[in-house]
Amino acid sequence: MIKHRVIHAIEETGIIAIVIGTKPEEVIPVARALYDGGVRVLEVTCNTSGYLRSIEALTVELGDKMWIGAGTVINPVMAQLVMDAGANFVLAPDFNPQVVSMVHEKQKLMIPAVATPSEILQACRMGVDLLKLFPANGLGVNYLKELQGPLNNLFIIPVGGVTLNNVADFAQAGAFAVGVGSELINKTLVAEQAWQQLTDLAQTFITRFRENKKPDDVCYPL
Repeated sequence: MIKHRVIHAIEETGIIAIVIGTKPEEVIPVARALYDGGVRVLEVTCNTSGYLRSIEALTVELGDKMWIGAGTVINPVMAQLVMDAGANFVLAPDFNPQVVSMVHEKQKLMIPAVATPSEILQACRMGVDLLKLFPANGLGVNYLKELQGPLNNLFIIPVGGVTLNNVADFAQAGAFAVGVGSELINKTLVAEQAWQQLTDLAQTFITRFRENKKPDDVCYPL
């Protein structure tokens, strides 16, 4: 099943690159630079201008090399649109059972955002595979560690405020992977078309996460 292949790619690299605010005409060279740096999973947020065009273009140009998904999906209509455009997975900034059901009906990977044990368990009861902890930096690394006590068999992806300075901390705290936006897809690098620097930055994020991920962390059962 495709969703299991996406999950495996997320686990292997430890990074979901988040495209937010990047123009459709810039998204292909950005994605190629990230691919060269080891990124295999890319999310285009729906609050980015021309997001459907970007998803379609990425699917055509790099769909055989990278898994392309959509983020900031806030309702079922938007979920349908992004999947029609080619998105292989969907992320949301909240936990919306209607969106979860819509994506699951299409047998695609759904990653809703959660912030409390109640939301986490509601999502798990709906068969959600991966959980987005958001806003991760606001909740803090210690919060993730504390969740690992009673809920240590979950696959949690911190998103929001992940940087080179704290990515190792999240890995050590038990994160399955992390989502990284502007700290990776740096607007200045994109504007200057500094693709090699973007590639190097992607490599650094991936290496730092993988080197610090706990060796005894639970692996996703494929």
